[in-house]
Formats: sequence, C-alpha cells, structure tokens
Amino acid sequence: FVEHHSMHRSTESKLTCLVGIATASALAVVSAQETSVRALPALPDAHGFAGSFAGVLGDTLLVAGGANFPDGVMPWKGGKKVWHDQIFALDLSKKESTWRVVGTLPQANGYGVSIQREDEIIFIGGGNMTENFSHVASIRWNEGKVTITPWPALPMTCANACAVIWKNHIHVIGGLEKPDSTTASARHFTFDLSSADATWKEAAPLPKHGLMLATAGATNEALWVIGGCSLAADADGKAVRTYQPYSWTFDGKSWERGPDLPRCAVAAVSPAWQRKGDLLVVGGDDGAQVGKDPEKHQGFCKTIMRLDETSQTWIEEDALDAVLPVTAPAVKHGETYLLISGEIRPGVRTPNILELTRKP
Repeated sequence: FVEHHSMHRSTESKLTCLVGIATASALAVVSAQETSVRALPALPDAHGFAGSFAGVLGDTLLVAGGANFPDGVMPWKGGKKVWHDQIFALDLSKKESTWRVVGTLPQANGYGVSIQREDEIIFIGGGNMTENFSHVASIRWNEGKVTITPWPALPMTCANACAVIWKNHIHVIGGLEKPDSTTASARHFTFDLSSADATWKEAAPLPKHGLMLATAGATNEALWVIGGCSLAADADGKAVRTYQPYSWTFDGKSWERGPDLPRCAVAAVSPAWQRKGDLLVVGGDDGAQVGKDPEKHQGFCKTIMRLDETSQTWIEEDALDAVLPVTAPAVKHGETYLLISGEIRPGVRTPNILELTRKP
C-alpha cells in the first residue's frame, strides 16, 4: 500500500475499500457546473505539503507545517518523509502579493486540524514520524507578526482527526492516537469558546467504530462527520483501512446515521464548505485505484458532494476542471473556499492554492 492519505508510519499499511450501498437518490448527479476554480499564488516550496495547518486572518492567508518528500523519491522506493515547521503568509488583498516566511511552529508538525475564527486560528494535534501530539495553540496575526499562544492540551494525542466549530464549541472527532495505531479513535472532544476558563471535555463517541481522515461539517441543526475510513489489524498486525461511505450527525447529545454518500471520501479537504444552507464535500479518495500501480495513479476525485437538506440526500455534482488535493486543509475566505496545497497523487504534493467560488 502506497502512502497517500497522511498515514505517517514506518511500515506500510494494507487497505480494503468498503463499497457503499447508496440509495438511488444519493446517486443523483448535478449536470450544471456550479463551481469555478482559479489558482492563487503557489506556496514557495517546489513540492508543497500534505497535512498543513491553515487559516485566514483579515486578508492574510497563513499556512504552517505539513510534510513532504523533499528528495523527490517516492515512499515505495525508500523516500523519506520530512515534517516542516515554517509559517508562510500571503496578503490576499493584493493582486501581486507573494508568499513570505513569517515564523516557525514550536516543532515540526503535520496532519493536525485547523479551526478558523475571526481573530485567530486554532491548531490542534498533529504529529511527526515517531509521535502524535496533544498540543493546541492559538495563532494570531498582528501588524505582520505571528503570535503563538498555548491552549489547554487535548486529553489524548491525535493526528488525522477532523474538527469544526458548531454552536460556539470546537468539536474534534476521531483520528489516530499514535502513528502506529491499528484502530482509529471514536473519541469526541469539545471546547466551549464562550468560557474563559474552558477545558476539553469528552462528548459522545462515534457509534459503530472509530474514523480517521473524515471530513467534519456543520449546519444549523447538526454537526456532521462525513466519509473517512476505519482501521483494523490484519493477521500480521498491520493496519487495514476500510473506506466508509456514510455520514453521521450529532445533535448535541447523541449520534445518528445520516444519508449514505454517493461514493467514499477519504482525506477530503476539511472542514466541509458550509454555504447558504449547503454543506459541500470537495474531492477525496474514493478508493477506486487502491492496489493499482502508484506510478500510474490518475489522481483523486474531482467531484463535489452536496447535502440537500430538504431531501436529506447527498448529490454528486459534475467533475471540476482542476486537480483536487487530499490531506489538505480548507479555509473559507468571504464567499470563497480555499484548498491549501495537499497531495494530488500517491506521495506527490502540490504547492498550488485553489480558490473555489459557487454561483450565486
């Protein structure tokens, strides 16, 4: 199994793909192109990064950390994955703006989650080759300078989780406790943003099994966890991934099974795009190329899945004319949705930043 979902471990993992039993309504495809894509200035790194942290403060896009293969050698050929600590900034208000390095993280870190607020970005968890982290920090941007302030740590170390703000609480769901974990976590932590002395609290866990590389989203009525994969050890003790074509909703007390997805979506950009009542899941890996020659990989899904709240079904839209990344953070900026770097084929990153815009 090739490295392509931010599974950072020294031994290879096997993978199985669960074929979704989707309803006919969930398989509907929108024929009209609703989304346009344009490129913003690429990151000043030829390779780009998977698993970065990102957010927009004012008109400044900040991108930090992540991992890549800087020697260009693919992991199945012995390439070494390297984690990074640089923080980059781009002024989105200027057409001719260029990226600059504005600081460093306390340590190299990747595959955590980013939560964007009006005046700060919250970096949660992550890890490196040997360990995952419970660190949480607030990143602020003032007069061209980055300030990093530690927050209360998560109750467990965690990478490859998903997170979103819902009803003024941060929710962190699933992930991996250790780089070599053979099961994904079902744990669910919340942090009350309205409380000055808040600490992380444990909420109802995911039902059925844990998930990693899922996408979190929020509507007025519910918190959503979409897609992702579960893990189990095989006879040799290696982690086997099972893609899950499901969605789950949380109402503040308990989880319920949501509508099935038209396809699997592992490592899709996260959080999901919440726009005018729509919840949109962009790209992801559907598992269709699992087990095939990684040198001939055709890239990941180019479609968007949109939740129709009226009918409570997921509708798959036409493919976008763009190469969409996985294991990448997504950031809202006004009415647009930014996809930050990420992985475009097994082991191959991109420095590109894509700006998505929907029709009014």
